[in-house]
Amino acid sequence: MSAGVTPTLIVAPGRRARRRVFPSVARGVRLFVVLLLVATGLLLAAPSRAAAAGNEVGPSRVYFPQTGHYLANGFLDYWRHNGAITTFGYPVSEELKDAGSGLTVQYFERAVFEWHGDAPAGWQVQLRRLGALEMQGSPALKPIKAAGDDSCDVYAQTGHTLCNGFRDYWQDNGGLAIFGYPITQELQEKNPDDGKTYTVQYFERARFEYHPENPAGFKVELGRLGAAAAKQDKVSTAAIPKDADTPAYAPGLWYVPKPKTPADVTTPPPGAPSDEAKWIEVDLTHQYMRAWEYSTVYYGEYISSGVAEHPTPTGTFHIFEKLEKDDMTDGPAAPPDEYYYLPDVPWVMYFLEGGYALHGTYWHHNFGTPMSHGCVNMTIDGAHIVYDWAPIGTTVWVHY
Repeated sequence: MSAGVTPTLIVAPGRRARRRVFPSVARGVRLFVVLLLVATGLLLAAPSRAAAAGNEVGPSRVYFPQTGHYLANGFLDYWRHNGAITTFGYPVSEELKDAGSGLTVQYFERAVFEWHGDAPAGWQVQLRRLGALEMQGSPALKPIKAAGDDSCDVYAQTGHTLCNGFRDYWQDNGGLAIFGYPITQELQEKNPDDGKTYTVQYFERARFEYHPENPAGFKVELGRLGAAAAKQDKVSTAAIPKDADTPAYAPGLWYVPKPKTPADVTTPPPGAPSDEAKWIEVDLTHQYMRAWEYSTVYYGEYISSGVAEHPTPTGTFHIFEKLEKDDMTDGPAAPPDEYYYLPDVPWVMYFLEGGYALHGTYWHHNFGTPMSHGCVNMTIDGAHIVYDWAPIGTTVWVHY
């Protein structure tokens, strides 16, 4: 074990022990190289482990009264979808330009975000390697020789183990993407905030602390490396006033809207003949028809169009014949398993030669599902409404 300290193995209750070893090629040489990279801060940050929901609705900028700072746009998305307060804490600065790197950065209690605008999607927000910077030059970085067992995983990339409760926390809260590899063994360190000694372990971007006095589920805390970095870098953490247009942060500010149903549509889709005083839309994808007056829906209902073997043709057509009742059949030449004869079909509006019509339907009520031989099956009441409303020549636009 490193630094002559016998680490305390932290066991989270109720978790089954796992045994995993992460081997290395040319172990001795590779560990030496990786150790140098860790010490000099050259290992790359990992990308976000969760992208923002594409159809999510919510503010792009919020204010934190707890610290008096704002969080916005890409930094806000990353913070929310990768652990939020639990992992990063509150922002303790505004966005600012880092004098050394020229990058836009923001300091948090437990992290520093960097904006890499030229990086690929998913890599633009990266976390400063605060754990590695904190331990730079420490003998605790020296790799150890260890074999995996039921309590620990071995990371040959840095030559250190990750065990029990710390391992559970690492795996459950972002793992490699957020914290990086372990770069020390467990150590005993005095906490500068309360002067007490705790078991800790350093990772590339974090310090884990074991607080036995905390309730179950909260015994592992993250060190306030971001706040310490802000103090060291002489970054202003003074609170600034909240403006009237920006909401205070609350998780419930963001939500995914309920998907619209066909009945919710109030705007004609692209390509619609919305310059006409009256026109009928047949939406085959959603099995729904709408009667429009210019760009205003007059009436709509679910329909049943043609099945795959007898599809309803797509295109722009016009009503050329209207019948209050009509007998419908596919004729005596039809195969026995396809023959049908439907007398007195109500409110028939033919829009294409070959027997294609909108009409009332009395032989089924399964509207919303293709059921016909190509016609547009409507409810009897709905067909009556459209029949009375639509004159000969009314456009019928059928589309997917």
